[in-house]
Amino acid sequence: MVSHEQSVLIVHPDPVLRAGLVSALAPRKIIAVSSRDDAARTLAERVPDVVLADVVEARRFIRDLDRLAPAAMRVFLCPQSQSQELRELVDVAAEGHEFHTVDPTVPVEEMARSLRELMRQRASVRVPTLGLEAVFLVEGQPLRAQCLNVGNEGVLLKLPVDAPIEQLPPGTRIFDLRLERAGQVMLRTNGFVRHLGLERAPGDAWFRVGIQLERTGTGIGHVELATLNDMVRVLAVLRRALRRSGTLQCTLVQGVRRREELQASLVEETAEGPAVLRCALPLRWTVAVGDVVQLVFDLSGKSYHGWAAVVRTEADGFILSMPRSLSMYHRRSSMRFTAGEEQTFSVAYVSPLTGERMEYPVMDLHPLGLSFAYDAARDVLPVGLIIDNFTLVLPDGTRAPCSAEVRDSSPLLSHAVGGMARPFRCGMRLLNVQPEARQVVMDAFVQARCPQVRDGRTEPFQNVWELARAVHLFHPDYPFEEGPHLATLEDTHRKLAGVPEGLFRTFLYCEGDQLLGHVSGVRTHSRTWMVQHLMVMPTVRRGENISRELPALNVDYAEALEDVHYMRIFWRLQNKWPDRVFGWIARTMHIEGLTELQTMNYTRVPLTQPLRTRRGLPTVRPATPADLKWLEGHLRERGEVVRLMADDLLAPEARMPTLAARYAPHGIHRGRSLFVVEGENAPLALALAEEATPGLSWAEMTSAFSFVVPEAHHPRAAEAREALAAHCVEHYRQQGKRSALALVQDDEVEGLVAMGFQWSCRVAKWTFHRSTARTWHMLMAAVFERLRARSPRVLGQDEERTD
Repeated sequence: MVSHEQSVLIVHPDPVLRAGLVSALAPRKIIAVSSRDDAARTLAERVPDVVLADVVEARRFIRDLDRLAPAAMRVFLCPQSQSQELRELVDVAAEGHEFHTVDPTVPVEEMARSLRELMRQRASVRVPTLGLEAVFLVEGQPLRAQCLNVGNEGVLLKLPVDAPIEQLPPGTRIFDLRLERAGQVMLRTNGFVRHLGLERAPGDAWFRVGIQLERTGTGIGHVELATLNDMVRVLAVLRRALRRSGTLQCTLVQGVRRREELQASLVEETAEGPAVLRCALPLRWTVAVGDVVQLVFDLSGKSYHGWAAVVRTEADGFILSMPRSLSMYHRRSSMRFTAGEEQTFSVAYVSPLTGERMEYPVMDLHPLGLSFAYDAARDVLPVGLIIDNFTLVLPDGTRAPCSAEVRDSSPLLSHAVGGMARPFRCGMRLLNVQPEARQVVMDAFVQARCPQVRDGRTEPFQNVWELARAVHLFHPDYPFEEGPHLATLEDTHRKLAGVPEGLFRTFLYCEGDQLLGHVSGVRTHSRTWMVQHLMVMPTVRRGENISRELPALNVDYAEALEDVHYMRIFWRLQNKWPDRVFGWIARTMHIEGLTELQTMNYTRVPLTQPLRTRRGLPTVRPATPADLKWLEGHLRERGEVVRLMADDLLAPEARMPTLAARYAPHGIHRGRSLFVVEGENAPLALALAEEATPGLSWAEMTSAFSFVVPEAHHPRAAEAREALAAHCVEHYRQQGKRSALALVQDDEVEGLVAMGFQWSCRVAKWTFHRSTARTWHMLMAAVFERLRARSPRVLGQDEERTD
C-alpha cells in the first residue's frame, strides 16, 4: 500500500528524468526542481519525507539537508559509470552521513521500483484492529500494549510515553508475543523490534512500536535489521570497520567451515581495477581462486554478514571481491572491552542444570555484561538460562556475588582457546551487581580504553581551576579573580568527590603530571546524566584522542548506570567547536521521542541589582498537586516526551524528591520549586525554578528558571511571565544566590531585558536516550575522522570548551 501522505522533493537538471520520476512515484506529494538553489528555497518552506537529488555537489547538498531537513531520507541519483562521483559518495558515507544511491541510467520502471523499496512500501496490507492487546516479554519482564494493526509480517503497537522504551531499541528480541482479545489468545509467536517512533494526536501522544514477526527457521541471535545492497554504503561500512579493527572473521562457505579472524584491509578502487579486500592467510584452512568466503564483522553495536569470492591468491594472503550486499544484525547496545594482563577478571558459578562448579577467565566485559570461553563438550549454557549462584572475581581476588542470564552462546574461533574440545563463547548479562564491583569494572574499562585518563574526583580543585583559566571557561558568577566564590566552588568539588557512584564523575586526561583535558558528568535529574565542563588545552591535538575520548568515556560511564535513561549536553552556540561537532551529531541522529535539541537564551540578573517591574502584576502562588498533574498532561498532549521524562516533570517527581534524597546525605541540595499564575480554567503560566548547591554546574544550568505558557499569545501572557520572573528572583535571593538565571525562548527575552536582566548568549540543550548511545559513538568517530583529514592549523582555530 502506498502512503498518500508521503512527500518527495526531486532535484535534478534533466527535465525528462524529473518528469519520469514524478509519473512513476505518483500519487505521492511531489515537488520537482532543477537546481540546489531552488531546492534550498523549497526546503525553507516545507520539509519533505524523501529527497532525490543529482549526485553533483552531493557533499554541499548534504550540508543543506543537515540544516534544513535533517530527518528526510536522502537518495542520490548517480550513474555507475561516474567513478569519481561514486568515490566521493563513499568518502561522504564513511564520514557517518546516511543516504542511498540509485542508478538513473536504468529504465525508469526499475529505478522507480528501487525507490519504492527504499521508501518502505509494505509488502502486505495492514488490518486495523479493535480491542486487541499485545503481551510480550523483554529482558524477562512482561509488557502490555494496545495493538493498532496486524499484517502478514508484523504488528504495530501503541505504548504510553512513560513505557520503558529503553528496553526496546530496534533489534531487540521479543519473546512470547501474544495478541489477546477479552482474554482469548488470537496469535502467539516471537519477533523483534523493527522501528520505534513518537505519534501525536489532539490531546494525546504515544510511542509507535513496529514488531516484525519471526519467520520460520530463524534462530535466536539472528535479528536481521536490514540488508545493505547499495555498493556505496557497503564500501563505507567496510572502510569504517577496517579502520577501527583491521580484521574480518572469515569462513569458507564449502569445505572446512572454521571461522578465523584475519587481518584485512580495503584496497580502494583505481583506474586499474575495482575495490577489493586483501586478507591474511588463514591457519586452519586453505583458499583457492573461486572459493566463496563468508565475512563477519561488528561495528557500532551491529554485526554485518556478507559473501565474497576469492579472485587471487598471494604468498602471504588472498584477495576477495567486494560483497554485493551486507546483512545487518543487532549485536549489542553497549560497548565492551578486554582488560589488560594486569587486570584479569574471571567468573565462577554453580550450574543450575548439573550442580557442577565452573570457573572461566573473562574475555571481554562491561559493567552490564561480559563474555567468556567455555567447553561445550562438558558444560551446557543454553540461551535464556538464569544462574543465581554467579560470582564475578575481580583482579584483586575479591569475589562479587550476583546473578546472570545467558544472552548468547556460539562457537568460538578454534585457534583462540587451547585445551577445549568444543570452544564456545558465552555472553552474559549481569544482574544485581554490587556497586563496588561495577565501579572496579568501570575503572578497568577506562584504563583499557585510554590509559592517559584517570578519575579526577580527588584532584586538587586548584589544578582544575587553572585548566579553566587556560581555556577561558568563564562564567559570570565565578570570575577568574580571587574571591569567596572560589571557596564555594572548592567546597562543592570536595562534596561531590564523596557522593556514591552514579551521581558524579570526573575524567582527567594527563600526560605525566600535565593536565591536558577535563570533563565531568553529574546526575541532574533522577534519570538524566549531564556531560559538562569539557576543557582541553588549545593544542594541535584537537583532531586526536582528547576531545573525543573524554566525552565518549563520560557517555559510556552514564550508559553503564542502568537507572540513567537520558544523557544531556549544553553548549554555547557562539562556541564554534562544540556547535560544529555536537550540533551536527544532534541533527543527524534526531529521533522524535528519543532525542531533543533545544535552543534557549541565557539571561541573568545580579541579585544586587533592583528589578524594574510594573504595578498591578497578577498574583503568583506555589503550584499544587493539581497543577503538577495539569503540567504533566500538558506536556503529554504536546508530545514533549523527552522533556517530560528527562526533566522529571511527571507529577510525582516534579519537585525532584527522589534525586534530592540521594544528594541530601552528602550536603548537596537539588530540587525544584514551581509557581503559578492562575488563568480562567487552567494555569495561565508556570515557572519552573530549579535549585542546586552553587557550583554543581559552573554555568548554573541546574539553578535556572524557565516558563511554561500554554497560550503564548494570550493578552495576559507577558504580565504573567513578568510576575513569575519577579517571584523567582525573590526566591533565589532568599536562597542566598549571587544571581538569578533564566533559560527562555526568543519571544521571552524582551520582557526580561525590560526588567533588568542581561542577555548573555544563546545555548543549545541536547538530550538523547540511552538506546541511541551507540549511534552517538558512531557519529563522534565519524566527526573526528573528518577532523583528522584537516590541517592542524584548521583544527586549532577554536578553543575547546562546551560551557
